[in-house]
Amino acid sequence: MSVPRFLLDEHVWGGLIRVGQDLGADILLVQTQLPEGADDEDVFAFAAIQKRVLLTSNAQDFAPLVADWFLAEREHWGVIVVPGQTKRSLLSHALKNIVQQYSADSLKNSYRFIQEFV
Repeated sequence: MSVPRFLLDEHVWGGLIRVGQDLGADILLVQTQLPEGADDEDVFAFAAIQKRVLLTSNAQDFAPLVADWFLAEREHWGVIVVPGQTKRSLLSHALKNIVQQYSADSLKNSYRFIQEFV
């Protein structure tokens, strides 16, 4: 079972990097990989190429991208929406559950919400 790898989008609590590292997860900040303000399509494509689950609070822009990719039969490694007001303790708990209970393949091509993993 391969452990999911993650790309943390702008506006998601950056402390998840430390939480992920403590869990042994491979988790990157989008700001360290792409230019600031990178287009959402570029962020999504980067996550897909890197085989990373995208953690984002930007459901409004990524939901249509996921639908477009589905219709074009393009694969990605999953999107998990993290609402902006989610408590940090819940985020930490959810990330721990994902790392410990889910494989990368089980999240592939999915669009889910962080609350599912709490």
